[in-house]
Amino acid sequence: MQYRTILLSLNDEPRVPNLVSSALSLGADNAHLIGLYALPAVAPPQELIGVGDRSWLDEQLRSFEEQAERIRNKFESLFKDSWGTHEWRFDKSSFDASVADSVIEHGRTADLIVTSRAPRNGWIDDVAERAAIESGRPVVVLPEEGDLLSIGREITIAWKSSKEATRAVFDALPLLRKSRNVRLVTVLEDGIENTDLALRAELLASLSRHGVEVEIESIPLMGISVGDALLDYAKSRNQDMLVMGLYGHSRFREFFLGGASRDVLGHVSVPVFLSH
Repeated sequence: MQYRTILLSLNDEPRVPNLVSSALSLGADNAHLIGLYALPAVAPPQELIGVGDRSWLDEQLRSFEEQAERIRNKFESLFKDSWGTHEWRFDKSSFDASVADSVIEHGRTADLIVTSRAPRNGWIDDVAERAAIESGRPVVVLPEEGDLLSIGREITIAWKSSKEATRAVFDALPLLRKSRNVRLVTVLEDGIENTDLALRAELLASLSRHGVEVEIESIPLMGISVGDALLDYAKSRNQDMLVMGLYGHSRFREFFLGGASRDVLGHVSVPVFLSH
């Protein structure tokens, strides 16, 4: 299996080149990349609530449409010398919902969703977790900064005996098979090696049948959270991707994330592959 249809959430304008280059490095040679700009939902300024003047709305919509056109032009220009095919989508229906709703809807028929972490942008700060939890598809989240021309060559898998971690490993198989080096890392939350060793051995045997050879390592917490320990490990060893299961759920658009998931998404410093 390879990722042949990849959806890019392109509302984060400064990160468009990185999103495209990363998606190209993740997909198959003949992958189809879909660039999606979702019209953000707009609430009126506090001082205009109850006032009949709607000029603010026309101005805001015009601003979004201009941004969409700039992003489209940038998106199209990045494919002039590239392989594969690409497609542009401008979803205006999200104006009555949210950017995350649009990404979820369009992403359900893709092999992979690629987005970026931009917590200072209130329109898209929930896209990564909502897409991972609600779309049924794996999601790659890029950090706010860094020139990411290629990712997935050095991969750390955050492992524990759970449904979410298992799902993430096998959803990431196309990347694991192309990677130069894969590390399976267990965080010792109580300082004791309590992982199911037999299950871990079976996992390594299964991955080996796919041509994926894995190094095993266990790391202590050392006074920090599990999520921070995983990110520190990946950064210190120059890993360019962290694969992990997303622990949590959404209900009534409120998120209840597990501690490690919350910490990793709150401090994304390397590309993160999420599966739920």
